[in-house]
Amino acid sequence: MPTDPLRQALDHHRQGRLDDAAEAYRAMLQASTDDAEALHYLGVCRHQQGLHDEALQLLHRCLRVAPDDAGARNDLGNVLYALQRFDESAMAFEASLGLSPGQHAVWTSLGAAQREAGLPDDALASFGQAIALQPEYVPALQHLAQLHDAAGDAVLASHYHCRAFVLPPLEGKSFEMRGTAFYFLQRFDEAAKVYRDWLAAEPGHAVAEHMLAACSRATEAPARASDGYLERHFDRFADHFDANLLGSLGYRGPALIGIGLAIACPDLVERAFDAVDLGCGTGLCGPVIAPYSRSIIGVDLATKMLEKAAERGLYDRLEKAEIGEFLARRPAAFDLAVAADTLIYIGALDSLFAHLAVALRERGLFLFTIECTTDEDVAPHGVCLHASGRYRHSADHVRQCLLAQGMELTHWQPEPLREELGRPVAGALCVARKRGSLS
Repeated sequence: MPTDPLRQALDHHRQGRLDDAAEAYRAMLQASTDDAEALHYLGVCRHQQGLHDEALQLLHRCLRVAPDDAGARNDLGNVLYALQRFDESAMAFEASLGLSPGQHAVWTSLGAAQREAGLPDDALASFGQAIALQPEYVPALQHLAQLHDAAGDAVLASHYHCRAFVLPPLEGKSFEMRGTAFYFLQRFDEAAKVYRDWLAAEPGHAVAEHMLAACSRATEAPARASDGYLERHFDRFADHFDANLLGSLGYRGPALIGIGLAIACPDLVERAFDAVDLGCGTGLCGPVIAPYSRSIIGVDLATKMLEKAAERGLYDRLEKAEIGEFLARRPAAFDLAVAADTLIYIGALDSLFAHLAVALRERGLFLFTIECTTDEDVAPHGVCLHASGRYRHSADHVRQCLLAQGMELTHWQPEPLREELGRPVAGALCVARKRGSLS
């Protein structure tokens, strides 16, 4: 138990009454010049008052009296760090840990000093030790994220950013971002709980409903993403959609459609097609389709996406509609239909392909991309709603649905569609043609 004078001094200190605390510590030192506790805490107090040189003198005096005081060595490291004397700071933290190695906060301080001293590998090891001792220590997680960001490792940086983000305090952190972070960590049950909480706070919210179905891996997944989900999801990102897709995500949808057109129409020398861009978004496929087309219609549910597509000046018409309903109203209207990253929001493809068969002319082409099912997916009918919120399809499902509507899959090419946390998303470029006479 501390003596009464020390208790009084510490009370002043904790309450932020630094002048009163300093006076009380000095009174203790007048009674005993080698009082290690008074030297230690007066050193901390003078540092907080901005008197760093005096603080260092007091802490060094303390350590001459009590060399095994791990706390004083840690506080010496803190003062040296504040003075940007990082090498000395690291030495002080190491000495503290030599006396008391189980202190996750001190390991974090050591890592920060090592990082500033230009020793990133040592810093990584220290931060790693901190989270080995305390896996949910936010400062260490944030430091690790920053180090991996600086090293260009987006996967590990995102991992640590997400681990820190899902921890309290939660104020100011949206349900959607928390759910997304748990998804990236592959902690799907916790993501599902976030979406349940979101629905409790906002009943009927389309994004929360869809993502709950995805992350809870519901056996009866919705047939497709709802209109409400698609509108909300894409309208919010319209202003930055192209930069995000083509930059950090390495999106390849339009480029793959271009490859498909070159395969399907190697000898085309004129704008021969009436084309429709299904789920056109901001119109990224417009420049790819234009050289092959005499007319192009773009269809999407997100108003703000359509506004961006209009700015390209490549579409003869843009229509806000659900693509199946749009196609059903236009029999034999198109020679070419394209859908880049559109079928990932539709489950079983038989209904859409039935509408497409109506809208395509004989020998009409359909070029599209899909996300492919993997061995890890539970997809008994060749379709599954992944925890990302996107649907995945097997080659057999695609082929069977096309054949049932009088269309033939003429080309299947496995391709990564984009990157997610630095990893390629497995997909395929598909080229199909409606059967009919060659005349």
